[in-house]
Amino acid sequence: MNIIRSVFLNIFLLFVLTVSGQKDQVIKIHRPYGIYADFNTNKGSISVLLYYKKAPMTVANFIGLAEGTLTNATYPLGIPFYKGSIWHRVVKGHVIQGGEPATVKDPANSEVNSTGYEIPNEISDLSHNKAGMVGMANDGPNTNTCEYYITLADRSYLDGNYTLFGEVVDGMDVVNKIVKGDTTHSITIVRVGPEAEKFIVNDETFKELADKQWRKVNFEKEARKSREEKFITENYPGLQALSDGLRYKVLVQGKGNKPADGSVLSIKYTGKLITGLSFVSSSDGGKPVPGSKPVDFSYTMGKNELIKGLNEALHDMKEGEKRLLVVPPDLAYGINSGFYGKEISGKKRFVISPGETLILEVTLIKFKP
Repeated sequence: MNIIRSVFLNIFLLFVLTVSGQKDQVIKIHRPYGIYADFNTNKGSISVLLYYKKAPMTVANFIGLAEGTLTNATYPLGIPFYKGSIWHRVVKGHVIQGGEPATVKDPANSEVNSTGYEIPNEISDLSHNKAGMVGMANDGPNTNTCEYYITLADRSYLDGNYTLFGEVVDGMDVVNKIVKGDTTHSITIVRVGPEAEKFIVNDETFKELADKQWRKVNFEKEARKSREEKFITENYPGLQALSDGLRYKVLVQGKGNKPADGSVLSIKYTGKLITGLSFVSSSDGGKPVPGSKPVDFSYTMGKNELIKGLNEALHDMKEGEKRLLVVPPDLAYGINSGFYGKEISGKKRFVISPGETLILEVTLIKFKP
């Protein structure tokens, strides 16, 4: 009898609240404590739980834009930033992506910074290991603005390089229906519980969170640089340094002349990161792949299809020569970009993250002038 009475009481309460227009209260009755973002799209509703404790700055940025309480370069205060936003990128099995304001006509190709500011990454223990995870799109580490994405599958190879700040808790069927050009008409932020209700965003509270995260990111950047330099000094003594930052040591002397532009080289290499991740050259143009046995590959000097540091070293090597190279990020895969290997079903995708220093042992086996 108690169960039946409880059911009828809840139904009656829902009816009363709905009739009285108190929709937010109806939502709160059925949700655990937390902060939610309800997306109203042309395909239906999507509800996202925002992880405001794991990524407080990123959630504050999202909420402040959604509620129109953050100063930005597109709209005056009071105007919801995401109203009418287009889902401008949809990659089957990967992500759907949106978040640029409706004023941006071609978000996929726009270089306009719609917020007028950038915020750093805010990495936590959240993982891209399933569909429905919500993260910030960017142009490289610490360049987040307003764009967000929702995963459509396990994308755990993105962990550590992108900020996750939410998870779809209802409406994943709608997420899967979204196609390029669909619209988010509005986003409503719903706070459930006393703690969530205290998470109010304005310019002052957001700046405090952003400044704190920038300090953390910059500290970690300098600490990483010191650790890497210490590792290189202790493990690879006797390196010669070039003016652009490339360092090397000749391990096996070569003979004859050096290759010129147009020469066809046969090369192989083994490589690793300071983190310990190892890789080798492949037959696919020398692209790095996991493994322990490097594959010889052919390369025509002057085409500049290899990373800058490797290309530079090969210009100075002789046939049969083997060199140890320490390649800084700007001569490798870049500060803001990385390398993503081919996806193989059942295996985690091989990734060299942005900002990684490469340690290569490269052999110029032979070449034809």
